Amino acid sequence: MKYLVLGSAGQIGAELCKFLKKEGHEVLTFDIEDDSIQDLRIKGIVDSHINEADFVMFLAFDVGGSRYLKKYQNTYDFIDNNAKLMVHTFNALKSYRKPFIFASTQMSNMSYSPYGIAKALG
Repeated sequence: MKYLVLGSAGQIGAELCKFLKKEGHEVLTFDIEDDSIQDLRIKGIVDSHINEADFVMFLAFDVGGSRYLKKYQNTYDFIDNNAKLMVHTFNALKSYRKPFIFASTQMSNMSYSPYGIAKALG
C-alpha cells in the first residue's frame, strides 16, 4: 500500500512513517516542517499527493507544544489556520474518494479550549 502521512514530521507522524516503512509500505511524507510549501492552509497544495496515495493518515494540525498553545490557541490565526487546513484536506479527500484516518488527541474533549474544539470538529 502507498500511505500519505500528513504531519509526517510530528511526534506521532515520524514514528508512524518508520513503522509503515518497516512493514514494507511505500510512504509519502507531507509536513510544513520539512518544506514550507507543504502548507495545508494553501488550497490544492496536497491534492496530487492525496490522488497518488491508497490511504491517508491525517495527523497534521497547527500546534506547537503546551507553551505555544497557552499563548496562541485563543487567537484568530490559530482558529483560521486549523479551519483552513481541515477544509482543504477534507475536501480533497472527498473529491478523490480516498480512505483516511483523522487522528486526534485526548485533548479533543477539552470543550473550554479552541484547540480541543477544533480537534473535536475534525
